[in-house]
Amino acid sequence: MKCCELYAGLLRTQIEIQEYQSVPDAMGGQVEQWVTVMRVRTHWKHASMYEQLQAMKLNAGVIHRVYMRYSPIPTPKHRIWYKGQAYQIRGVVDIEERRQWLELRVEQGVPT
Repeated sequence: MKCCELYAGLLRTQIEIQEYQSVPDAMGGQVEQWVTVMRVRTHWKHASMYEQLQAMKLNAGVIHRVYMRYSPIPTPKHRIWYKGQAYQIRGVVDIEERRQWLELRVEQGVPT
């Protein structure tokens, strides 16, 4: 999808972008957990399914493409939380390098 094909009306899917952070716990210490750092409306598009045989174990996953307005926040260290499921960010592309739209490649079915 090109920049000129994207427009605000396509942004119908709300997602959360999360980051693994240390947060205070009730005992005065710190605990590591995923924290939502951004809620954003996106265009969610199914891309492909794959199966991979690795070390005699079948791994299956689903790759999705997620389009959103440009932001410096989503990186591969973040994850997407959508409909009660976590998706690992595998790649972030600034479409046409214009700082208007991002394409995220996210993977379902892998540990985050």
